[in-house]
Amino acid sequence: MNLLSKVAIASITVLSASVFAAGDQKVNCKTTTVQTPYWYGWASCHASGEYLNEYVSQHHSQWITLKETKYENGNWTTYRCDAPLPNKGYNTSSRESCQYTPKANITEHLVESHYDRITGITYYEADVIVADFNYSDRDGQVQKVEKWVNGVSTTRSHVDIRTTSTVKLRVTDNDGNVTETTRTLRPPMIQQCRRGDMLILCGDDFL
Repeated sequence: MNLLSKVAIASITVLSASVFAAGDQKVNCKTTTVQTPYWYGWASCHASGEYLNEYVSQHHSQWITLKETKYENGNWTTYRCDAPLPNKGYNTSSRESCQYTPKANITEHLVESHYDRITGITYYEADVIVADFNYSDRDGQVQKVEKWVNGVSTTRSHVDIRTTSTVKLRVTDNDGNVTETTRTLRPPMIQQCRRGDMLILCGDDFL
């Protein structure tokens, strides 16, 4: 049996869900003033001989439909007609428009060695993790991607890390905005085992 001690298991870091995101920040923001027209006042019109009028404090267009329902001779009758509003005003509001820096993520995951269907245990290799480079831009396109591992440039989207390493990602979008993120990654020194979402001691007789 290859059981780990309680001291060893306590030192394991859960890496499979680690996410470190940078960027997606507002830059080059501009505020513009917008005036939106509205109409108001007394509106009146005739509908089948009935005079309708109504005071309207604010309406999005100059014309408004007036409606009135009356009970006459044992029946309900609805009168409606279109009437113009005589006055025009403006609502003033401010609107912010911004660019966003690109998002740059360096994620990592463990490397699975095998899965035991009987015990439901997944075994992960010792001394290796995989660094993943992820990037996007919410208001445009990513134009340039640069990646380094310990100062050495790479074009790979996934890199195996077998010793403590510094991993760097720099992303440039179509507006010239740049996001850079750096992480120091340390592979686990011992084999890791999980049953479901629970980190456990590695060994076939663990219950």
